[in-house]
Amino acid sequence: MGTASLDLTVYRWIQSETSARDRLALLSIQAVLGAALGTYTYLEVGSHLGGSLQPHVCRRQCKAIFSIDPRPLEQPDERWKTAYKYEGNSTQRMFEHLAHIPEADLEKIKTFEACSWELKPDDIPKCVDYAFIDGEHTNKAVLRDFEAVRRFLSDQAVMAFHDSLVTVAALRAIRHGLDRSDSQARFLFFPNSQVVCIVLGGAPGLVASLIDFGWQTNVPISRWAGAKRWLNESIKRSRAYGFIRGRWNHRRRGQSGLC
Repeated sequence: MGTASLDLTVYRWIQSETSARDRLALLSIQAVLGAALGTYTYLEVGSHLGGSLQPHVCRRQCKAIFSIDPRPLEQPDERWKTAYKYEGNSTQRMFEHLAHIPEADLEKIKTFEACSWELKPDDIPKCVDYAFIDGEHTNKAVLRDFEAVRRFLSDQAVMAFHDSLVTVAALRAIRHGLDRSDSQARFLFFPNSQVVCIVLGGAPGLVASLIDFGWQTNVPISRWAGAKRWLNESIKRSRAYGFIRGRWNHRRRGQSGLC
């Protein structure tokens, strides 16, 4: 089993702020859960245009989707001194984009225009198998999203985080907390991507299957802390963030994981 079996064209309909490696990471989780469970329930924090929903709206194995997004026009971001702008951000616009995807089942999507921690425990059934955190990119928000979304997870579930380099402090805190409280939780990292995931509930079969797709158990969080400082300084010296991010990805290729 490997990433060659994954179809990146499912992302062709809507712009998504994910790299090809990010998308392979997310699709591999979908494939592993689909094979292990038959069907799955998906939740994401931060839907924006709907780009990360594309692989799930037309996937019959996905029985329900929960989209949590307060729809801010701007919000804090660890990468910038000023708030990041989200012009025209709306749930209606997202559904308009999703409606152009052939065979998309929009009826299975339930949206919440709120922060995850504002939801009540019974707003979402405790049945989520796959959660994706990609909302406000601050350490404080990622920590709160983790704790809030965890209330809705099934007994064995996978929670993925995007832009892991940006919120290193939050991921370190989550990892240290789980080391103390949940010996069954496993952190994994998809090389040359900005995606990490946690397999919760003691599911060695899921972990083994993700490793078959190329995921690694050595999550280089400590190394990222130094690399993040380098990246931030580079951003200050250049307006072309896309160019700098490309330099970061090139620099990281071939490096082994280091806890």
